[in-house]
Amino acid sequence: MDFRILGSLQASADGVTVPLGGVIKRRLAAYLLLNADRVVPTHKLLDVLWPEETPRTARKMIGNAVRGLRLDLAHGAPETRAVLLTRAPGYQLRVAPDAVDLFRFRRTVERARAEAGAGAHAAAARTLREALGLWRGAALADLADAGLKWPELDGLENERLDALEHYFEAGLAIGNHHELLGELRTAVAEDPLRERLSGQLMLALYRCGRQTEALSVFRRIRGELVDQYGLEPSRELQRLERAILEHAPDLDVPSAVPTEPVAVEHQSPSEQARVPSLVGQQAARRPDVSGAPSMSRVLSRMAPDGRRDHGVVPALVEDGGRQRTGHRAGHRRGRVSVVLVWVRHDLPDGHDLDDVQQTMAEIDTVMRQECARNGGTVGPATAPMFSAVFGADSPRRDDATRAVRTAFAVRDWLDFSRLRGGASSARLHIAVGTGDACLAYLPAHHGVPSVTGDPVDRCFRLLAMAPEGQVRVCEATRRATEPDISYHLGPEPPDGWEAVRSRPAAIHGLQTEDAFLGTG
Repeated sequence: MDFRILGSLQASADGVTVPLGGVIKRRLAAYLLLNADRVVPTHKLLDVLWPEETPRTARKMIGNAVRGLRLDLAHGAPETRAVLLTRAPGYQLRVAPDAVDLFRFRRTVERARAEAGAGAHAAAARTLREALGLWRGAALADLADAGLKWPELDGLENERLDALEHYFEAGLAIGNHHELLGELRTAVAEDPLRERLSGQLMLALYRCGRQTEALSVFRRIRGELVDQYGLEPSRELQRLERAILEHAPDLDVPSAVPTEPVAVEHQSPSEQARVPSLVGQQAARRPDVSGAPSMSRVLSRMAPDGRRDHGVVPALVEDGGRQRTGHRAGHRRGRVSVVLVWVRHDLPDGHDLDDVQQTMAEIDTVMRQECARNGGTVGPATAPMFSAVFGADSPRRDDATRAVRTAFAVRDWLDFSRLRGGASSARLHIAVGTGDACLAYLPAHHGVPSVTGDPVDRCFRLLAMAPEGQVRVCEATRRATEPDISYHLGPEPPDGWEAVRSRPAAIHGLQTEDAFLGTG
């Protein structure tokens, strides 16, 4: 048996999904999993299942849900089954230690803390990325969306944020400030009053040569703390502000730390082995760095003297048709999602070739509009291929979702165009790949990054097998977008997963039919 609560509630036996039935049974299963191997009193279950008003038949309803849940748990091999026992004054759910993703997350975080305590910060960063990869969204997201408010869910979110902060701490200790900057911005935007996150963002910005932006982060959080609570920032955060103003040398990256980023790929070993050689040539593997100071240790021994001079080499990146500065020139490695659209045309004798040119122009327009909407970067169009990359400039946690939504927009545009009698000869094959890639910023490309690596290879593989008119994605993309996108499941590899539509909770991010009808 396997249970997943770090996201929507899911259960499976020997890889086969086990449906958990109605609302009461799902809530019962969720709360027993949160308290696995502990006896939960019946009166506590009454409170959590019906927080406002308990119906007269509540105890009978719990009994029915328990019987139904026991039938659900009877699937799978006997030695791996979970067992729901009646134990006074309530019930106890016994599960194997590896059967619940929450327990695996906690063990992985503890292993990472031990690695960081031993000075192996690169290993700690990799381990924490593995732990954070178990999260598919907010804990018990489907129940929380239905209005469920348990204190335990707030506690789980704090555990996730603590692990995220430890991950940033380990990354900063080995000089990964450039690679972490986008994730730090996103994390601070989601939790603007969490001081440790803001301090980590300040340090990353300072090390990237953006002193004024680092100070503006301090001014922003100080203003919010004073306005909302009448409190000043912590002493640690105030020391960090003074250190930035004084260019304290202890803020610099330790000289012994190389600059290669920690691999953050969520892939199986077989997938990792297929990363093209160009990515591997950008930098050698980083050894674990013993003794690299954490941000808290840096601040504890801050020296007031010493200054340094930062230089920034900007590169222009087209972001949905707009240009802005932010990337260093040259090469870097990062996690991105890539969209490839392959356009084929059936051209019988006498076909109007102007229709082909019109179709290609309209697809280009749709790609640019959707990249502007979803925050992607349009690649140069080389007929019959169109491309876009998400996460090249300011990485977001939902870059893969944004990429799939862009793919949907192109697919749906063709359907609407045919309703109007256009694009009759066009045949689209669309693929989305996610993974670690090499991004090259060359002057001749006018700020558009050249992407080489696993996500591109995955896209080409999927394009070769994708049925006409479908959006096919790789496994890494499906895992990253599962809370937001519905799929028709198929074998992977080689056929990939067919992305069907945005889930109802995410549908507001898609274009409306009227927007498509106005295209071109």
